[in-house]
Amino acid sequence: MKIVVLSDKKPGHYKQSLGIIQNIPDCDSEWIDIVFKSKWRDNLLRIFMCVFGGIALPASLVHSLLRRCLDSDSYNSLYLLQEADLILSTGSSVASVNLLLGRLLNAKTVTCLRPSPLGVRHFNLAILPMVYWKKQKNRPTICQTIGIPNPISVEVLNSERGILQNVLKLKHQRRIGLLIGGTDKHETISLSDAKELYNVCKSLATTHRLQILLTTSRRTPPEVTQFLMSNFEKEEWCPIFVTPDTVSTIDDPYQAILALSDILIVSADSFSMVCEAASSGRNVFVLEFTHKTHRLPKRYNTYHYMEENGILTLIKMKELQDAITHSFDSDTSINRLQDADKAITAILELMRRSEKN
Repeated sequence: MKIVVLSDKKPGHYKQSLGIIQNIPDCDSEWIDIVFKSKWRDNLLRIFMCVFGGIALPASLVHSLLRRCLDSDSYNSLYLLQEADLILSTGSSVASVNLLLGRLLNAKTVTCLRPSPLGVRHFNLAILPMVYWKKQKNRPTICQTIGIPNPISVEVLNSERGILQNVLKLKHQRRIGLLIGGTDKHETISLSDAKELYNVCKSLATTHRLQILLTTSRRTPPEVTQFLMSNFEKEEWCPIFVTPDTVSTIDDPYQAILALSDILIVSADSFSMVCEAASSGRNVFVLEFTHKTHRLPKRYNTYHYMEENGILTLIKMKELQDAITHSFDSDTSINRLQDADKAITAILELMRRSEKN
């Protein structure tokens, strides 16, 4: 099966597409970066497809639209395509290109997330996480996932664990992985949050002989990153501290932390990191930091659903130390997200139906 993946080069969107593609059997994939000449051309193409996305368009018009809206490298890459069975994209800016390319190549079109303002009605399949369920009717062209597909594999993590322990010369101890995001319009990690987190981690590490592995993101406030770096890096119990700008001898420090950890603590602001952690087979705690608004974002509905189904534990800072300590003695089985598997099953079923017709 030949699949063309359209990428807007956003890391979160790339990981969603990769989580699906890498496990589709007998898949020949080609990735194409899509860059628009300007933002207004991107918006114009979205609006055009909102109006005309449901009708047949002449190939000459499709080529004209793509040529006028995309930069030359993107358009030429699409122009050279001879065939494809399926077009996959994640995100709003590449959705309209997905539909147009599907027309040119007579290929099935699949979108991850709900592209704005285009929606999903013109796609052969839409893979939608729980935050979008209420907005969509229960159509056969929609695959409902809890979170978002991602490339995290329990089998891969477990196989990497022993290798990484030896390479990094880590002691055989319990480990907690800290995945720290940043800030959005709803919540942020403040400096006071960071100080409290450090104190909790220091107490846990010394009391229970734990190792702490920590990574921050590009959205982490600079003063928070600086505080965490100056305090965690000096501690013997923190053998790995990674920022996005850290030069590391490890190929993928983020995945290394997932592989080496027994427990993962993820900041609640990052839905993608929560989904990746929840796919890892580890014990996951989603940590709430400072809320900017009284109204919780929609992702919390998904967190509550995951908690009810034994996938993660949603927790506040004041509860963290006791909850981690209690988890050491708990024999509760861990459920994990399997959203990539569900998306792959839906795609394969789409292609089977297509072959029958």
